[in-house]
Amino acid sequence: MAIGIYTFFFGQYYLPLFPAAVLPCNYSHQKIQIVMKRSQTVLYLIILLLLILLIYREFGRGGSIPVDKEKAKEHVIAMTDATAYTKAFRAGKAELERRLQDSTYLARNFNLPAAELFNRHAIGALLNKKGAEGIRIYLGLNEKKEVVFVLLPVDAKGKDISGKLVAYETPWIPGVQRAMAQEGEDPEAMERGHRCPYTCDAESPVTQP
Repeated sequence: MAIGIYTFFFGQYYLPLFPAAVLPCNYSHQKIQIVMKRSQTVLYLIILLLLILLIYREFGRGGSIPVDKEKAKEHVIAMTDATAYTKAFRAGKAELERRLQDSTYLARNFNLPAAELFNRHAIGALLNKKGAEGIRIYLGLNEKKEVVFVLLPVDAKGKDISGKLVAYETPWIPGVQRAMAQEGEDPEAMERGHRCPYTCDAESPVTQP
């Protein structure tokens, strides 16, 4: 008599782990087919359940990011204060332009944005850096004479973290070792924010005159 080996699934269902040739000889071909179909159905249901659980874990939380509310409160201000600050900045910038002998100097040599927009993926890449506990924003001046924001991850001691922020997928190149085919490991920072007034929310309280 041939010996079959099975994996037990829920009650009467069994999943054959070896071909039908080694199933018990007292099993008819029809019974074997029924058992295998039932086993396959159960297996598909298990796979489907696992996929549902994975999808729920990724998207079921509504895309929210875990937040320590007490630490977040260190940086929270009222929207009325935010509105007053941004309004004062615009007024100060206009006054500075008036006081300069060359009224076009700022626009040509020190172009100040009202704001810059960074997407969540850029922020996530910074916070995903090993040891990152925050983000530091530096002011810089690019080749177009635009004042820009330069973002770096910061550790718990307030030190800037230097390193690669985004890993690029490099295709395998025949005849070339993978280490040679990879992108360089030069340290990176986040910049290239979308500048306001070009991309602003005109209905936001902080952009109102």
